[in-house]
Amino acid sequence: MSNAVYVLGGAQSDFARDMHSEGLSVFDLFKETLAEALEQCDLPAEDIQRGHVGNASGDVLTGYAQMGGFFGMADHRLAGMPAGRHEAACASGSMALLGAMADISAGYYDVVCAAGVEVMGVDTANLKEFATVDQAIGSHAWPSERKQGHWVWPYLFSQFLIDYRERYGVDYRHLGEITRLNLENARKNPNARGRSYASTPACFIEDDVANPKSMDEFRKHDTCRTADGAAFVFLASEAYARSYAQRHGIRFEEIPRIKGFGHATMPTELQTKREINQKSGSPYYMPHLHNTIQQALQRASFSAVTDVDLMEVHDCFNISEYMIIDHSGLVQPGCAWQAIEDGSIAPGGRLPVNPSGGLLGAGHPIGCTGVRMALDAYKQVTGQAGDYQIGGAKNAMTVNVGGTLTTTAALIIGCDD
Repeated sequence: MSNAVYVLGGAQSDFARDMHSEGLSVFDLFKETLAEALEQCDLPAEDIQRGHVGNASGDVLTGYAQMGGFFGMADHRLAGMPAGRHEAACASGSMALLGAMADISAGYYDVVCAAGVEVMGVDTANLKEFATVDQAIGSHAWPSERKQGHWVWPYLFSQFLIDYRERYGVDYRHLGEITRLNLENARKNPNARGRSYASTPACFIEDDVANPKSMDEFRKHDTCRTADGAAFVFLASEAYARSYAQRHGIRFEEIPRIKGFGHATMPTELQTKREINQKSGSPYYMPHLHNTIQQALQRASFSAVTDVDLMEVHDCFNISEYMIIDHSGLVQPGCAWQAIEDGSIAPGGRLPVNPSGGLLGAGHPIGCTGVRMALDAYKQVTGQAGDYQIGGAKNAMTVNVGGTLTTTAALIIGCDD
């Protein structure tokens, strides 16, 4: 990056909220959370020079598109500010962040807002209502992959699980432990949708009563629940960050910066990705995911993933977190089970994963997730994560994916102190 990009903070909504039942819209959620972010950061709206919104399916699910206009609608002081919407399925929020980073890095602006917002419109814990969402977000998949009689994304991520079983072998105990850890972490997060989810040990094993087969290869507790949610993060140039620190009576070194990033986009169809990956000769199932993480580490001048203190990763299904664990380089390909068994990914482990609860515990407002991850990374490295704080955290990584790993993005946020 040409110019350093600093993170001033932001805010997120409570992911347990149901906007439909409250009689509120996706715009109402955007407006509320923007106002909260400005207040929490004590940032004048007039100082924001550009805006980016991550949103996957607003036009289909809520009837709202052209969300760049939300900024000026929510706060008239932002009228006329250049802004736009980004879409990359579940990685839409990270695309908004990358756009905001580019603005600062290139020196075009001093303060840029990256937002993510999604209102799903129905309770996706109810399978009948889930069909509405599944049909809408199924457009992110290749047409030939929308199999009749299957939910689109459970079917496609089941293919990952099948492939992993055939290639490496997978013990369900390890998948269940991923879910258990994320739900346990979520109980400490006041904004997590799953902070009050009820569960028993039987929910995390192959128990056909407490954890029955639900969709394709998955059991009930293998999948995250979508959510209604918004998150905002303000990025700044070094010059602005220095003046911000002075005005707020804090040391400049306490403001974290984006130390590294990675981004890759592969063909949409899963089978095409399989064919390309098989020809690559890589030991990794999805080489571009490994490369995305390595890009972020290299740009941060880190030699290994253990140089970061924690990760916020994309666990829309527990198999996706399982895959990210080994693709991160923490263990050898196919050996994520080792990091689960030895406690490496638990709070207090050598690389805690999803102290926020992740998607399985915190919930998944699709286009918002990448921004929420970055906000949680900011909270961790500034000691503001409350009950789910990882002690001494100075560097945090996010790994956000969209589609069948069509879009992969990673960020490293940390302090130089």
